[in-house]
Amino acid sequence: MTLIAQVNELELRWAQEARELAAAQALRYQVFYEEMGAVPDAGARLERRDRDAFDAIARHLIVVDRSRSTGGTPAVVGCYRLLRESVARRHGGFYTATEFDLGGLSSEAGEVLELGRSCVHADYRGGAVMQLLWRGIAEYQARHRFGLMIGCASLPGRDVARVARQVRYLHERHLAPLGLRPCARSSRRVAHEPFAAAAYDPSVAFRRLPPLMKGYLRLGAMIGEGAVLDEQFNTIDLCIVLPTDRIEARYRRHYAVQPAREPAFA
Repeated sequence: MTLIAQVNELELRWAQEARELAAAQALRYQVFYEEMGAVPDAGARLERRDRDAFDAIARHLIVVDRSRSTGGTPAVVGCYRLLRESVARRHGGFYTATEFDLGGLSSEAGEVLELGRSCVHADYRGGAVMQLLWRGIAEYQARHRFGLMIGCASLPGRDVARVARQVRYLHERHLAPLGLRPCARSSRRVAHEPFAAAAYDPSVAFRRLPPLMKGYLRLGAMIGEGAVLDEQFNTIDLCIVLPTDRIEARYRRHYAVQPAREPAFA
């Protein structure tokens, strides 16, 4: 176990044991499939775990509630998957690249860190768990100095008409500039133009964004061009682009802590 931080019974750590990763995958299954309506394949349904090939090459931040952990099984109540560019290049690329063309990202942006598979147990969505997870991300950033964070952020459901106002808001207010603008792959891109021309209110559109996406925007995130339908996960995805130099100072002070000693990883 590599402990990063502890708040009462909650421990933030890097998953290093198979049982820790399995517990994170079980939480992901519970949130993505049982709560959000993702469609599991036969293997996922049998194992009741969400997993893919990227899990083996990524690092996994987990928050464990020690008061709920029993029999050596960690009670994972929050998780995030982190994949650095130097590792992704050796293993076929980023998960995000399956939905978005990342060729528009300038090499001058610095090394890229992909964030993904974020979820929190329904009983722990008051903010403490997500703050711990972002504390871990801040530590990782402090150690490796990534220039850019990317990932897929989701709007619920498959009907683009129901989220067209949110998509319009994001494109009008937060579109990444050329050089930092991924583009939805044409084979998966949903038609969303023109953006909800009638009854469009930007303030209402913002309020209807999921909390995680609002959090990214408050940190200074932008979005790539276009949206992708993810039929398996029952979502419409956009690409989040977060240059680390845009993260406001108050968030740096809030999340950043002294990096803890940790073993070397590939």
